[in-house]
Formats: sequence, C-alpha cells, structure tokens
Amino acid sequence: MVSATANQESRNLDLLRTVAVLAVFLAHLILTLMPTHDVYDQVHSPAVELLYGLGEIGVLLFFVHTSLVLLLSLERIKTGRLFFTFYIRRFFRIYPLSTACIVTVIALRIPYVPELSYTPVGWREFLCNLFLIQNLTNVKEVVSPLWTLPWEVQMYVALPFIFVVLRRVGSIPLILLLWLGSLVAARTGLPLLSYVPCFMGGVLAYQIAKKKTMKLGGAFWLLVLLTSIAVFLFLRQRFRDAYLPECVFCLVIGAMVPQFKEFTASTFTQACHVIATYSYGIYLFHLPVIWFVFFKLKMWPVWAQWSALGGLMWLVPWAAYHYLESPLIQVGRNLTFGARSPERLAAEVS
Repeated sequence: MVSATANQESRNLDLLRTVAVLAVFLAHLILTLMPTHDVYDQVHSPAVELLYGLGEIGVLLFFVHTSLVLLLSLERIKTGRLFFTFYIRRFFRIYPLSTACIVTVIALRIPYVPELSYTPVGWREFLCNLFLIQNLTNVKEVVSPLWTLPWEVQMYVALPFIFVVLRRVGSIPLILLLWLGSLVAARTGLPLLSYVPCFMGGVLAYQIAKKKTMKLGGAFWLLVLLTSIAVFLFLRQRFRDAYLPECVFCLVIGAMVPQFKEFTASTFTQACHVIATYSYGIYLFHLPVIWFVFFKLKMWPVWAQWSALGGLMWLVPWAAYHYLESPLIQVGRNLTFGARSPERLAAEVS
C-alpha cells in the first residue's frame, strides 16, 4: 500500500508509471505504422480512436502519478523553505531534459509527429516551448509529447498550496469538492483548469492513504488497473465528449491506488522499476526515435529497423537519465541543501 510517509520508491507506483509510458509509446508507434492513419482526418476509424484513447490513458495516469508522488515529496521536505525547495527541485527535474529534447528536435529537423514534414520553428515558438508555456500563448509544440508539460508545470505551482491546506484541514470531501469545482470551472470559462480534475486523482490518493484502506493483495492492483483502462476505453468510444470520463477515470484510479499492498519483489517489478526510472526520457524522445528508425532508416531491412528501435529506445533514455537528468536533479538537491543517498536517486521519478 502507498502510505503518506512511504519512501517514494514504490513498486505499485512503478507499475502505474510503466503502464502510463508504455501506453503512450505503443499508441504512437502503432499510429505511425498504420498505413490508413492521417493526422489531419477529422473523423477517425474506431481503431484509430482506440489508439488515441490508449495514448490519452497514458497521459492521465501520468497526471495522477505526478500529483501523488509530489505530495509525498512535499511531506519529506524538512528545510523550512517548503515552496522554495519544491520549485527549485522541480525546475531542475523538468526543464533540462525538455530543453534537450527541444534543441534536438530543431537541430535534427524532426517533425511534430513522424508522419508529417518538419516545420521550421521561429523564435517565439522556440521560447514558448523552452519555457513550457505553449498553452498560455496558443503556440504549437515542436514535438507532440511536449503538450502535457505546460499543464504539469502549472500544476506544480498549485501543489504546495494544496499540500498546506491538506496538512491543516485535509479531508476527502474537501478534495471531492475541489475536483467538482475545478471540473465545473473548466467547462464554464476557465480552460486553464482543464486538467486540474485529472491531477486531483493523485491528491485523492494521497489523502486516502492516510486513512484505513482495504489492503488488497498487490497482484490485484494490476487487474484493477487494466480493468479500469478497459472500461475507460469503452466509455470513451461511447461519449461524444470524453472530458467527463477522463476526469472520473483519474478520480477512480486515485481512489484505488492506496487500496493495495506493495507488489512482492520479482523480475516483473524490477523491470517496471527500470522503465519507471527512465520514463521521462522515454516519453520525451520516443517520437524522435520512431521517426529516425522508420523514416530515416526506411531502406533498412525490417529486422534491422526493429532492432534499431529496441536499441535506441534503451540507449537514448538511459543516456538522457545518467548524463543529464540525474546530475541536474542532484544540482536541484544541492541548491536546496537537501542531502540524499545514491540509492534514493533512482526513485526520483514523477
């Protein structure tokens, strides 16, 4: 079970993050290889809609995971400078790798999605992407996965305030009220709150973890997670507007996360831990890798292309983590006078 005082390294949360990043990766990979897929189509086939839904699930799970893990992280800050420490550490966690992705995309002329041609990026677009404010300036991302990061960054601003409120008057009804209020506000004229109800799923998980939970066997967590995904995909196909199913899905996942004991350590959980550790790099760089393999290496034999895909999808996130992401995370820690052991560095995923 994920507890409010648990170490950030949790096998159950590793599974959640692994499912999230693999859902996004597989959706984009299959869409890229589908000969009938056209990103400009206004009406998509059921198969394409299903894949869009799968990618959307990955993003929603990231939102739930992020808010839960960051609230747990806030609970461990003991410096007395809660807001300063949190914001500095998040800056060094999110911006170095996103900047590297943006520079790589522009330098190699990588398109927004692999199926399209590269569009030159002006200074305004570059700066808006660099600061992750595309949703505030109505500027398109230089590469598709970057669209989620502004929403995360803006939620980072709010999370310490939410944490302080929960520490004083924390209650599940309060969280549900905030969820409902943000949902209504987003639908009635405040689009900047659009994904707040999704992040509130992680806030709900954090608060429930402080209470008595069902303590179900860890293996059931995978079953419940996959069942929830299947139900969401079914409802998404039936609803003309998927916004309400998205918000409810995140709330349900958040409510279920604390109900399970930790998975027993195994080869499966170790694999999930490795994928979760490198998941930020996988998320940012998977489309550039797919583009390079299937468009720049299109003359290669099929077996060689797939071998290159497997190799690069391991090498690029590994290098990004060990040579950029991890060292800059440590810089953020050092600037906020936070000491930690090397064993905990790999657990810094969100």
